[in-house]
Amino acid sequence: MGRRLLGLVLVVIAGLFTGCATVVSGTTQSIGVNTDPEGADCQFRRKGVLVGRVNPTPGTMQVGKDHESVSVLCTKEGFEDTAGVIGSEFQAMTLGNILLGGVVGVVVDAASGAMMKYPESVTFTLIPKMFDSAAARDQFFADLRDTFLAEYAEVVARIKSKCAPENCENEIKAAEAGRDSRLADIEKRRLLAKVKTS
Repeated sequence: MGRRLLGLVLVVIAGLFTGCATVVSGTTQSIGVNTDPEGADCQFRRKGVLVGRVNPTPGTMQVGKDHESVSVLCTKEGFEDTAGVIGSEFQAMTLGNILLGGVVGVVVDAASGAMMKYPESVTFTLIPKMFDSAAARDQFFADLRDTFLAEYAEVVARIKSKCAPENCENEIKAAEAGRDSRLADIEKRRLLAKVKTS
């Protein structure tokens, strides 16, 4: 399909999980918001209240730090609505926390210290409402799957490097369950995706 490698709603977490527990300063933070493709309208709500909006993407929004998750809805003409949840590190999100369009909640170690900080950047991949061909559809979802598996491998490596010995097995099992759930979701979406008829 000639598209760049898909972001799969990649929650960028590089640099957030280094070191031991630390005190997080300030009560607000910036979140960079990107979509593939660009030009979407993304709204962010916490407990049903609008806390931020980026229209069009890419852009940045300010949000108050909180242990509560933030729900997201991104819309763009010609693409399926993408909805999901961004969790703060306080929640120790797993890869299984996925809604509708597929936000990937990344496993984090509870001892990371930034107990109420959200990711510094998020990217949402929007699924076209219609594909030109079955081959284009299959390539799109194959790229989606490959990107997700690469992210999953990074998460597992992070778990193994940071988990407490008594918790490693449970954290890896949670990641595996999330992996299986996400792969099933990707395949379900592939089967439901519409293809133009000749």
